[in-house]
Amino acid sequence: MTLASTILVPELQYWFHQFVLESNLNRSETPSPTTLESVYLPQKSFIELLFNENYRYHDYKYKYKSDTNKYGWPYVVRNRLMVYPVSAKYYVIDEFNDTTSVNFFNLQAHDFVMLNALAFYRTDSTSLTIITNTSQVKFDDSTGVLYANINTLNTNLSKLIFLYLDLKIYHRYSNYDTITLIASTLLESLFEAYVLENMYNYISTTDSYS
Repeated sequence: MTLASTILVPELQYWFHQFVLESNLNRSETPSPTTLESVYLPQKSFIELLFNENYRYHDYKYKYKSDTNKYGWPYVVRNRLMVYPVSAKYYVIDEFNDTTSVNFFNLQAHDFVMLNALAFYRTDSTSLTIITNTSQVKFDDSTGVLYANINTLNTNLSKLIFLYLDLKIYHRYSNYDTITLIASTLLESLFEAYVLENMYNYISTTDSYS
């Protein structure tokens, strides 16, 4: 059977591989995906921002383009993707603002607000404040104040980032009091696993409940 599309985004595979290897909650239930050498990863990817607690940049990139030079792909990528040579696609971060690049993960306005707040938190974890009694969704990077709550956000990814920040800053996790998963896409599912891991690690090491 010919697949319509077989797509690899290198840093998504790399950072989820790192997460699975270090996970306490997973306990080997999720197989670790094949990874790449870090030398092949782009800088300032929003995916790294999501998964890397040591992310050191103040900004991020989110537009991708298809690398059509299959002979230039890393060997492990070419070796695996060429099992499906007709449909194989390798998407990389656009580092030079190419006009052909696209918002591949379809990030929306609320996603960008929360990603901006997350980038601020990654570089200064003690200075971000969340104001939840608001109908606004905005982040003021001059003061480090995020105006948002779980009910004002309108995308799954933005809600997951909010849950992560609320846990990290205020040790709150009651907004995730549900057995229904939030995610509906692959990226959201992988990040939701990461958020749940952080909640599990916090709850399992404290006697306090929010």
